[in-house]
Amino acid sequence: MPAMHEGEATSSNKQVVATGVNMKRTSPQHQTTNPYTASDMKSVTAHPEGLTSEARRLLAESVSPNTVRAMRADLRVYRQSGGQLPATETQIANYLSSQNALGKKPATLSRYANSLHMWHRYMNLPSPVKTMAVRSVLRGINKTRDRRQASAPALRLRELHTLLDALDRHSLHGLRDSALFALCFYGAFRRSEIVAMELDDIEWRSQGITITLHQSKTNQGGRIETKSIMRAPSGTRYCAVALLEKWLRASGIKRKAVFRGISSKGRLSSGRLSDHTVYLRMKQGLEKAGLLEKGYSPHSFRAGFITEAHLRGKSDIQIKRVSGHRSQNTFERYIRIADEFEDSAGDFF
Repeated sequence: MPAMHEGEATSSNKQVVATGVNMKRTSPQHQTTNPYTASDMKSVTAHPEGLTSEARRLLAESVSPNTVRAMRADLRVYRQSGGQLPATETQIANYLSSQNALGKKPATLSRYANSLHMWHRYMNLPSPVKTMAVRSVLRGINKTRDRRQASAPALRLRELHTLLDALDRHSLHGLRDSALFALCFYGAFRRSEIVAMELDDIEWRSQGITITLHQSKTNQGGRIETKSIMRAPSGTRYCAVALLEKWLRASGIKRKAVFRGISSKGRLSSGRLSDHTVYLRMKQGLEKAGLLEKGYSPHSFRAGFITEAHLRGKSDIQIKRVSGHRSQNTFERYIRIADEFEDSAGDFF
């Protein structure tokens, strides 16, 4: 029996886009009256006739797997509530209103609307989401609901040290997780970015490392981004660069994915680690460190780095060179102050 490995990411952009939504009809009468059959809706990005294989490949690369997965999940909710595709403005307005009555968050409802809009766009149909009725319903939801969103708490430097100290760095799992968590913090990485990192993306320098990102959540166009992570002074226990070097030496990885699954027998897999496994490994580490009740998630590393750097007097430009933020408004929302009196503007008397 083959050894069981931790979750690996196996979907490629091409596979996800080719699979698409694949919506099933829930009622026979819909099948006979609706001109759009299940086969018509098989692909989120329907391929026009006559596309070459290279054009189809580029079309698949235009949408990230995470985006397609989110759209499929949103459309599934719509169909399960009795919605039909294509939809009318009345159907979508009523759907959003009913979901709002169920207590769904305004941000979730906006995402539902966007997924329905994109489905109609991909099917070369007019989007009912852009009509006055639907837009007015969304505005009404935003005005009558609390727009504050629950955010992942910032995992600060002290908590990072506590987490790293709780890991067994004599084991392959512990070495990998130590490097993974330290890089997530000092590189302000998103989960999808850290698991996609390959050895060829790392440039080694005496001062530290520069990591090239070929794609990110806010950069679907393939614009090249880099993150530079400094090497800590010699003897520092929590140097992210040194922890990465230890992991690579112990694992023997020479190419491709930097972070991979490990079997119960300690065997390294060839595929990259899945972003969900990052969450599970962090949860296990937090439990060992006695930090589980704090509510941290992998995004807490990113928020923690930004908050810590801000409170230590680093400029916004310095921090954004690492975090990759282009929007100042979005950037400022990441600065999580645990104590309302911390770093107060009125601390002079």
